[in-house]
Amino acid sequence: MENQTIYSYKLVRRFRWRLAGSLLQLLLFGLVFAAAARLLAIPAPALVVSLAVLPGIAIIHLCLFRMYVHLRGHAPQTTPDMLFSPWWGAGYRLPVPLSAYRGAEATVLAGSLFLTAFLYVWLPVPYGITLFAGAIIAALPRLLALLVSLRLPKHCRVKYENRSVAFLLTDG
Repeated sequence: MENQTIYSYKLVRRFRWRLAGSLLQLLLFGLVFAAAARLLAIPAPALVVSLAVLPGIAIIHLCLFRMYVHLRGHAPQTTPDMLFSPWWGAGYRLPVPLSAYRGAEATVLAGSLFLTAFLYVWLPVPYGITLFAGAIIAALPRLLALLVSLRLPKHCRVKYENRSVAFLLTDG
């Protein structure tokens, strides 16, 4: 039998993305669409059709997260509840070090923005605007949680939960 160490964790902070956060994202989408329709004279039906590119953002997040953890040799485990979380596709069975969390989230944020900016040039205007604005708006939960993590001690660990990220301290 292998030796196993059992740690106890103390919750330092939990960042939750609840209904208010989702409503904020919907409001931002509405504002971007209204501004694009008014300022760029894009017909509203064209913007509605361009919503078809939004699932691509979640796939980009998943692929970038998987690429980062594969290159770092970590063991992610995406659970079904994480597929509908603001941290789409990110998940570990156990809490991970704060540095691994920051690296993965920064990679997903920067990679998704660079990739959508690259694709913006090649897509028709309504699709490009929807994709780029969607990438920025979908990145808000990750960005805000990453900013919260900057105020925490470096020896914290991070646990992905359903609709939240918990920052923990371990006793060992």
